[in-house]
Amino acid sequence: MSDPLANLLAELEDARNLKPSADIENLQRTVALHALDAAHRYFKAIGIEDRLRAPFMHLIGAMQDIEQRRANPMLSPGPFVEPKGDHKTRQLDTAEFVMASYAVTVMSDAKMKSTDEALEEMAGVIGTTKSKLREFRKNLGRGRATDDAKREFAAWRATRRQYKDMPAAEFVKVMKDKGKSLHLQKG
Repeated sequence: MSDPLANLLAELEDARNLKPSADIENLQRTVALHALDAAHRYFKAIGIEDRLRAPFMHLIGAMQDIEQRRANPMLSPGPFVEPKGDHKTRQLDTAEFVMASYAVTVMSDAKMKSTDEALEEMAGVIGTTKSKLREFRKNLGRGRATDDAKREFAAWRATRRQYKDMPAAEFVKVMKDKGKSLHLQKG
């Protein structure tokens, strides 16, 4: 009998290593579908009941519908509400900008770089302009960011407190690696 966790990890690695091909229309969606399916099979293998796995099964089905060009209300946009700011910002974009904003704060507070230099460096890491990152950071500081962005910033702050003994330069390096990872996921 094989180890369910080892199988999950191997399947997640296989999903992450998928490459574009004629059979794959949307690589990100295909990778996500494979990873979600692997997680679902893992939960099944360790004995999680069907009723608790049902949300995964529904999401997998909805993603398969989309892959086969069938509409599925589970993955359709919600009702339109006039948003504040850019309503087209994706969650990964927000995660990148928040991470970069907090990295700028860490670099500035630790006197590693001036705020301007830190903005320039982190904008390059996430593939944006210094002015866009500066504006995002300004809005975040003034409380005009989304609730998700505020929560994400608070999470980075909590993580920094947890690793307060880690030198700022090392912590920023970890953040840059995370930023590069987020940028690669966007495709």
